Amino acid sequence: MRYRQRTSKAVSAWISDSDYTHGGEVVCGLRHVYRGVWGCPAWAAGQPCSYCFLKGTVRGKTELLEGVAWIDCDCSDHRPKEWACDGGDCLGLTIDNARAAVEKWLGQPGEPYCGNRGDCDKPRFDPLGDECLTCDDIGHTPMLLNAGEYTDSLAWTPEENPHIGMLLDLFSDPETNPHGQKLLLVSKAGLEATEAHLEGRTPSENVILSWSVGNAGVLAEPHWAGAMDRLFAAWSIADRWCMRLRLDPLVEGIGDVGHFAADVAESGGSAAELITLGTLRHNGGRVKHPADERVSIYRSAIDGLRAGGYEGDIGLCKESKYVIRTVLGIEPNDMRCNCLP
Repeated sequence: MRYRQRTSKAVSAWISDSDYTHGGEVVCGLRHVYRGVWGCPAWAAGQPCSYCFLKGTVRGKTELLEGVAWIDCDCSDHRPKEWACDGGDCLGLTIDNARAAVEKWLGQPGEPYCGNRGDCDKPRFDPLGDECLTCDDIGHTPMLLNAGEYTDSLAWTPEENPHIGMLLDLFSDPETNPHGQKLLLVSKAGLEATEAHLEGRTPSENVILSWSVGNAGVLAEPHWAGAMDRLFAAWSIADRWCMRLRLDPLVEGIGDVGHFAADVAESGGSAAELITLGTLRHNGGRVKHPADERVSIYRSAIDGLRAGGYEGDIGLCKESKYVIRTVLGIEPNDMRCNCLP
């Protein structure tokens, strides 16, 4: 993970970069985010999960909170402001142009890094360019495109959201993805929706499917896909596709966090390539429980995962340097998490 003070720039109308610490507190790695689809069917039905992670992502965007999805530009008013049409002429932000933008992004070799690790007391490379500050040994690591930051990646049907099929095609084909960049689909969808998107497709090592469910999943049962349906979807693809989990939110007082984590691991979660933990956030995602409470929750969850047989990597979502060091015993730069390759 690399991080610095928050910067954000639009690469195109379809892909944006984000790499930041928020106020020096919240650590979040360099992410590339697909912006082609916004919203979730549960929002559109007026029944969003009560702890939906999209609440924090899209706070202040009234249309999205009402469940509007931007699939193609149709000159309607329900569209991100940067997609506005000029004088009534549509800017051509269609799925064909989205495909072209993604193909261009896939043509990049990846994130540059300096191969001279461990012996430098200077920054290893200029984060805003490819020039190494200490040597000429430049390599590249694969990039990951998160297609679940502004939407539930799998919840819309393939007909409602053709972008997912387009992305799966581009990332799975070595001709359009010569550098092995990664696609991340983050979802709360259940088994039926997942199978609809993946039916007839050959699994690809460049595609990661990640499900978000916490021990507060019971609060979602009357609304969109229930917690168990999401886990069934994850287990159904784990032997064919790369599967990750986000146990987020973890909440004390709703069952036992440790028992919940152990149950997840024992019932199939041990097949996850990576598990990222997060705690409940309030006020649009901006207010967290005190750090020591979060440390206690994470430790209980990790003890449960290990007791249940999970041996893989564990990350923390949008956490402080202090909590990362205290819980995982590593530096933030060494941590893996859901949105990184």
